[in-house]
Amino acid sequence: MKSKRLVLVSGLIGPLKSSNQSFTNTVKGYLENGFEVYHFAFYSRKNRRYDLQELLEHENYKFFGVPNFISQIVNGRKRKKGNTEQDMKIPMPNEIVKPEAEITKLQFFFKVLYDIFESVRLLIVVPFLKPDVIYSYEIYGVNPGYLISKVLHKPLIKRFQGTFIDSDNIDSKRTLFHKKVYEKDCALNIMANDGTKGDLVLKKLGFSDDKILFLLNGLDERIKRNVSTEEIDKKRKELNLDGKDLVLGIFNRFYPFKRIDRAVYLLRELKERIPNPYLLVGGMGGPTEQIIKEYVIKNGLENNVAFLGGLDYDNVIIHYHLCDVILILNDYANTGNQLLEAAYLGKQVIATDDGNNSKILRYDNIHYVRPDKFLEEAVKIALEIYQNKDNFKEQINTDILTWKERMEIELSKVNEVLNNWRK
Repeated sequence: MKSKRLVLVSGLIGPLKSSNQSFTNTVKGYLENGFEVYHFAFYSRKNRRYDLQELLEHENYKFFGVPNFISQIVNGRKRKKGNTEQDMKIPMPNEIVKPEAEITKLQFFFKVLYDIFESVRLLIVVPFLKPDVIYSYEIYGVNPGYLISKVLHKPLIKRFQGTFIDSDNIDSKRTLFHKKVYEKDCALNIMANDGTKGDLVLKKLGFSDDKILFLLNGLDERIKRNVSTEEIDKKRKELNLDGKDLVLGIFNRFYPFKRIDRAVYLLRELKERIPNPYLLVGGMGGPTEQIIKEYVIKNGLENNVAFLGGLDYDNVIIHYHLCDVILILNDYANTGNQLLEAAYLGKQVIATDDGNNSKILRYDNIHYVRPDKFLEEAVKIALEIYQNKDNFKEQINTDILTWKERMEIELSKVNEVLNNWRK
């Protein structure tokens, strides 16, 4: 059987280390199901922020990047602390923070240059690849993907991991950059059901149900591996967790709407009520990292917090098992991979309700709190868990789709699009 050829255009999006397993599992789904994938991206395979090794092991995966010096200039340097970060303040625990949808002038300038560069590159290279489908992954990939799909008369698939647009800002000039991309016509939009209600955005922009595939993410197969008692005990001793009364864990990047600050607020309150609570914070850096660390010191919590830095995925799983409570506290897009993983493991979870997750992920081990009443509700639940933690039994919830099962649904729809396109 002849394999199908997919041209993947992803811009800066890719398999970031300790993040974005969605990207890797999506691409693997195509590679393992009869597709040749030709991946065009604006980074180098040598860029240490990305881990392409798992994809490069597949013979049917071909990577088209940019020279490493360009990759490092655009997305490899450590950003200097600017006025925005210095002036940033920690929001109040019950305050709701949404990510900014608008882009800066510098980002817009880069977007224009990238569109030109990638469009020219695709026009030169892709006709020789004779693709069956163009797959644009996230915002930056759409315009170049749209152009080459029109030139070659091939179906365009647009894939989004969520959206920054909602009913409040969909008509704002500030979100025009995103809106123009979402509006681009295509054979199929694949939108993650991550709590951002992207299906409603697409419908409001004029897409019919048959052009929208709205799916939860899947479980990474690695979450199912049996973590040995020896591994857990070794890590517990390494982190000096023996004797800690309640171990909380939050594993996320230091961005405002990811709300790592809420975990620290919760810890401060619990310290007044529990002898020795402890917080594990794992995640890549970001604009709120420094101010959160300063807040920890200012409030005398430095002996109750461990900042672990970025963790690879296998390491995150071990840390899950160390926690009495996993905290998933985003103000936005809080129906993602972590919530699925915690639901599967049966760990006690405190999660902010994004208006979506509490309706579709209803498990006894997940305790939802209103973001505008976070602190009082989270403290109450955490104390209840502390008082009853020896009585909880962690039960695996097997009804959550794995990435392989989720990709079977996507592939079925994409193959349907391809079959109809050829008629």
